[in-house]
Amino acid sequence: MSSLLRYDCSGVSLADLGITDSQRQDVDARLLTAREQVVSDDLVLLEKGEIPAQQQPLDAAFFRLPEELLADYEQRQQASQLGCILQTANRLRETVDAVALLGIGGSYMGTRALMEACCPAYYNELSRQQRNGCPRLYFGGNSLDNDATSALINRLGGGQLAASVEERWAIVVISKSGATLETATALRQLLPYLQSSCGDHPGQVAERVVPVTGNAGRLGELADQLGCQDRFFVPDGVGGRFSILSAVGLLPAAILGLDIISLLRGAAEMNEHFRQAELAENVVLQYAAMNHLLEVHAGATTRVLSVWSNALNAVGLWYDQLLAESLGKEEQGATPLTTVNTQDLHSRAQQHQEGRRDKMITNLIVEPVKEYRFVVV
Repeated sequence: MSSLLRYDCSGVSLADLGITDSQRQDVDARLLTAREQVVSDDLVLLEKGEIPAQQQPLDAAFFRLPEELLADYEQRQQASQLGCILQTANRLRETVDAVALLGIGGSYMGTRALMEACCPAYYNELSRQQRNGCPRLYFGGNSLDNDATSALINRLGGGQLAASVEERWAIVVISKSGATLETATALRQLLPYLQSSCGDHPGQVAERVVPVTGNAGRLGELADQLGCQDRFFVPDGVGGRFSILSAVGLLPAAILGLDIISLLRGAAEMNEHFRQAELAENVVLQYAAMNHLLEVHAGATTRVLSVWSNALNAVGLWYDQLLAESLGKEEQGATPLTTVNTQDLHSRAQQHQEGRRDKMITNLIVEPVKEYRFVVV
């Protein structure tokens, strides 16, 4: 258990502000039913293709991705989905020094969270040697900000013919539908500059554009036209915000040199904990229960994720999306808010501590720190 998440919810039992033991017990049966739905019932519905209208779209297949990908890799190695991801990532690491990842929402927020949490701070400013030969990673296609896109194009060389690895760059474009407006616009803006940097050589362009998309759509058609060497698919039954453990998140993570095998093993271990741990020790069910009960019984309709590291800021923003898109339906759902400490102790904390008592604050801490410990004497 020491290697998994730990959750201390003792603070929710404060007199007059928290919740009671009887209120906790009232939701026990519902929590176990919800677990069974995630672990089994929803997956059965997906397999049968008999999804009730009130459950559509059913994005339940994300839960089984870690175990399925690892088992496939163990059996088929390089021919597996994971093996293909690793091969493409290795090829890009050897041939380019920058990658523009184009995507919005779940197509980039999980990857950004991984990059900021696991890579050194100021990663893109490090030398190629300091990055262990891995490319810089830039995010685009997540807005219609022309200035941001122009700055990205300039940072990538502005279409100048690339004469060395240090000048070469590639595009990883992610859109399940293949028609996401912001992503499609950015791709059409960046593609001519990539073609120019390749000397308008179609073979080189085909090697440096890697699409991740659904089984059909405009992005797939464009990939056919370009003759893209590698392409990956978003699995059926996996919604964008839950797609980090598919090629959507695993390919960029591997490009950055992150150990995606260990990442999946950790996710599989957490899945097993969710399946098997007793209710009182199950960090997933306890977290869900405490937030729900405080919202219902104490009016805590704002859920603050208070992260204690700058590297976790993007994790918080991804959490905001997961909560908002999953629960914000039918005029219901708590409002998510991420704060970064100690930065926000000097701004939002005044309101949180002495303002309206409508907040559930969860502190997120990672132990130990990644880098050297500095001591002020």
